[in-house]
Amino acid sequence: MSSCYLINDPSEEKTWEEAREDCRGRSSDLVVVQSQSEQNVLSFYSGYWIGLRAEGGRWKWINGSDLTESVSGWIHEPPSAADGQCVVYDMFKWRYGWRSESCAERRRWICKNKALSV
Repeated sequence: MSSCYLINDPSEEKTWEEAREDCRGRSSDLVVVQSQSEQNVLSFYSGYWIGLRAEGGRWKWINGSDLTESVSGWIHEPPSAADGQCVVYDMFKWRYGWRSESCAERRRWICKNKALSV
């Protein structure tokens, strides 16, 4: 299924929760990365919140699924999943990937919605 992405205005930054509220107000949600091809599409956007955060000692996507082994390698130096930590897509040591950061930090964000079929 195709998806549409909304990359917010680069001059505006929000906490992870504020970013998620903004996406929901647009009938979407923070991006859940489900494949290597989707990861490749996002590689152009450094410093953006994605829909992954620590809950109860585990990394969870906003759709309720756990972070799987197949994509956990995209997190640089995977930290323990401490509550209050969210994931930002960023450049780290000259390569792109995900990194853990306090959900209270202010960042840009990416929303995702399923494309409508006509």
